[in-house]
Amino acid sequence: MLLIGGIIGVFYGLFSIPTLITKKVYLRIIIDLLSTISATTIFIVAINYINMGQIRLFLLLGYCLGIIIERITLGKLFAKGYKFVYTNIVKQLKRFANSKLGKVVLK
Repeated sequence: MLLIGGIIGVFYGLFSIPTLITKKVYLRIIIDLLSTISATTIFIVAINYINMGQIRLFLLLGYCLGIIIERITLGKLFAKGYKFVYTNIVKQLKRFANSKLGKVVLK
């Protein structure tokens, strides 16, 4: 369950990329709502598959701990990487728009 929680944390990080780029509140709410619904569904399916439908407290704790550990460690690293790539792409697009070829193409 710890591994499943970590994988869910990675998917949450991937789906929250747009909220790192833009600071729109409604987008963050929608992504959080969809992530919560999908994480809960995956937890219920995993419990039925792994433990034959018996919900134990240590399984829930392992699942939540996997998500938290991923968000604290890899989540911050990925967020910095996303921002770095995004800012470099924006800089290159601005340089292209200000060049002679960019002025002709984007006319």
